[in-house]
Amino acid sequence: MSDFKELYDLNPYMQEFDTHVLSCTPKGNLYEIILEETAFYPKGGGQPCDEGMLNDVSVIDVQQKAEGIVHTCTGPLEAGSAVHGQIDWNRRFDFMQNHSGEHIVSGLIHQLYGYDNVGFHMGEVIQIDFDGPLNEEQLRDIETRANQIVMKNEEIIALFPDEEELKTIDYRSKKELSGVVRIIEIPGADVCACCGTHVKRTGEIGLIKLLSFQKHKKGIRVEMVCGLRALGYVQKAMSENHAVSVMLSAKETETSAAVDALLKASALKDVRIREVSEKLLKYKLSEYEEGQKLIIDFEDELDRNVLRRHGNDLAEKAETAAVLSGSENHWNYFIISKTVDLKSKAKEINEALSGRGGGSKEMIQGSFSASEKEIEEALGRILS
Repeated sequence: MSDFKELYDLNPYMQEFDTHVLSCTPKGNLYEIILEETAFYPKGGGQPCDEGMLNDVSVIDVQQKAEGIVHTCTGPLEAGSAVHGQIDWNRRFDFMQNHSGEHIVSGLIHQLYGYDNVGFHMGEVIQIDFDGPLNEEQLRDIETRANQIVMKNEEIIALFPDEEELKTIDYRSKKELSGVVRIIEIPGADVCACCGTHVKRTGEIGLIKLLSFQKHKKGIRVEMVCGLRALGYVQKAMSENHAVSVMLSAKETETSAAVDALLKASALKDVRIREVSEKLLKYKLSEYEEGQKLIIDFEDELDRNVLRRHGNDLAEKAETAAVLSGSENHWNYFIISKTVDLKSKAKEINEALSGRGGGSKEMIQGSFSASEKEIEEALGRILS
């Protein structure tokens, strides 16, 4: 394998290397550079590319193209010149942890349920699509098994079988492969064709944490994180849970029960507040005389059902009734009339009061961005 130009395949732990520039092509304000050999991993197989430095020039993107592995850089390097490359190791090792963890999870799901990994993306979280359904209990079992593989500290083996050897290996692959095929084997978990970077042993992966799952097409989409990402996620989740436990005076292992009790108490209060509000509105209704042409009533926050009921009640006292609920310069409105064609007036009303909404001849509803005084003047002018 001494003729390999992809040094990341031979040694994914290589952080620095020396080589020569084959070509440097301007591309807008950037430069596309091809090297004799490289340790920079190009974007592919769902894994983002490496970043780092070539001499004092930043490498911001790496792509595999027809002409070779192209490094997009912030400055030029002379063709034929010697160059020292340095990988952003923290970024690379994070990808190695998460990619190796994904192989374990995908391999176990394939072993236990026969499902294939049909989509893989490595962003802030690792996203994997499988072509079959799984429930929460099954995924928790997968998570436990995956972490047991981590604790066994199994060696992760990279194989480069020839064509005849490849025929004897039962491995996962998303597509038919030809030429040199790299097989990643994780004992007890996975055998898979892969071009990405991996850690040497499963113990280096650290924690494997499945975050969420949802139905996707005919299968399931799983989100997960590994290693330092997983540690950061757990630390933040525990910090948030601790804050909730303090606010609710509950044990950290009992916060969901405390939140459930709080929500039930809050819902009961909302019912009681609504009952009191409706009683107050009925009392206020009795103060209006019957036979009025226009009633405009401003109220504190009312839900839309109460707003409409109060408007209908006011319509018994007036030809036209407008109820507005909100504060300062934002109001929800409900207007009902026996004598005015409200549908024909809606545009004029909304334009006058920075509003939006509509309805029928008898009723319109929506929202205004205007003061009480502006609303009273405009509605008085347009509806009287």
